Amino acid sequence: MGGEPTMSDASKPGEKQTAKNGGPAPSKARAIDEAADTAANDAEAGEESDAASARAKDGETPYRGSTPAGHAKDKRSTIWQRATYRWTAITVVLAALLVLYSYHPYYRNQQFTPFKTIFPPAFVLWIVFGLFYVKATLEKFSEQRYTMRDSGLHLIALGKAAFDDVLERWHWYSVTFLVGTAAFLGGMRALTPKTSIWYDAYASIAIYFSCLFATLLLVRGFRPKRVWRLIRNRRVRTTVLAIVVKAFFTPLMTGFVVGHLNGISRAWLNHKHLPPMDFKVPNDGNIGGTVSLWWNNVGVRLGDLVPSLHDLAALVQPWTWTRAELSWGLGITYDIIFAVDCGWALFGYASESRWLGNKTRSVEPTAFGWLVCLACYPPFNPVLGTYLPLENGPQLISTETGHLWLRGATVFLFAIYAAATVSFGFKFSNLTNRGIVTRGPYRFVRHPAYLCKCMAWWLEHIPTMTLTKSFFLTLLCGVYALRAWTEERHLGMDPEYREYKKKTPWVLFPGVY
Repeated sequence: MGGEPTMSDASKPGEKQTAKNGGPAPSKARAIDEAADTAANDAEAGEESDAASARAKDGETPYRGSTPAGHAKDKRSTIWQRATYRWTAITVVLAALLVLYSYHPYYRNQQFTPFKTIFPPAFVLWIVFGLFYVKATLEKFSEQRYTMRDSGLHLIALGKAAFDDVLERWHWYSVTFLVGTAAFLGGMRALTPKTSIWYDAYASIAIYFSCLFATLLLVRGFRPKRVWRLIRNRRVRTTVLAIVVKAFFTPLMTGFVVGHLNGISRAWLNHKHLPPMDFKVPNDGNIGGTVSLWWNNVGVRLGDLVPSLHDLAALVQPWTWTRAELSWGLGITYDIIFAVDCGWALFGYASESRWLGNKTRSVEPTAFGWLVCLACYPPFNPVLGTYLPLENGPQLISTETGHLWLRGATVFLFAIYAAATVSFGFKFSNLTNRGIVTRGPYRFVRHPAYLCKCMAWWLEHIPTMTLTKSFFLTLLCGVYALRAWTEERHLGMDPEYREYKKKTPWVLFPGVY
């Protein structure tokens, strides 16, 4: 939720024309800084002259021998070739994330079990169908304005800047063979039962050494300075940072959704006097085993969650409920609200497509903006809990009726909070601008989610409020005020958001501020 102007970087056609006419070639820094734009032309036109100018060195001209690059034979790439390049680049990123999620100690936490169960099958689906999706996307969105913001193309440009003209051809063949071997062995491990030979230690050793030798070959020719200069390009930087945002939040949101679904199922099954059910199942080591385990533990009991006619009759008559039943209803409503909120956010993080119209325009450009946002999520939010402790004091409200009223108001505010998330449609994502939203709660104030969340927290803590607790709670809400301020600064660079500010002048409180 942040925005940077999406207008293209200013170009200097005079310099480019001079080089084409045989004058001074662009400097190395200049060439790398424009690599994203020239790589787009290279991928779309397939001309060697464009590729040469994208990776130009000091004193190097775009000529080859006695033939000007501009007169080189046209080698226009086919739609399948361009789709394959992009599919390969995206697959490399997904494979790197799969390794990260599988082996990093942080992701061994139980809260990531649902995501680690889902991500490998999703990766296999991408391997099988991703190429066809990329081809269809290129055919549907072929205009130049789409090409210059093509994330797959930016990843290709990064690969060119990092390794092109450094590794010899046999190096690339070796890397391809090693990566292919590791992917084949890993895929067999994911698709076959544990009794298979692919689970033998020799297969694990082969995967390890294949990845190791491939990494060593790539590191040998890695050019970090060229990569850094390319990342300074606004479009490429947006692509890289958007990947970081998705990689961080998608596993978290998956765990949150499953947690709230478990809360809903426990409350409902307990109400029906049935044994509890857990949507979270461990990864069995292969896709078929995991699906079978999930079905045996969860799928066969999904029918228990369907309300009977008697249940429906009772649910639509809350005025007949006892206080205990009202407390139960507020609890399950709370989990339903946050299951919707986190589920909607998860879809936003996990899906970015031109077909959905939710491509990232820009990402929060400042380290401070990232800091105040990430401080509100694991694994960083325990730091806030340590330094801003909300310790309970003596009960200020002792009546059950008073507690029910406060809980009802809290759940209502959280419902508005979730409605703000749903208002984004498919565009929700922290730290990014994927389009300005003006509907729902955003018609009245520019940051309704932060307002309702902080107000709900105050209502939750009123029964045990102390002076110290109120001080720390004020500071905690101040973190969300800083998030609103950084988003205002970020989005303020978007002309569309400036128009929205004129129509909705209130930041948090209608008629006040």
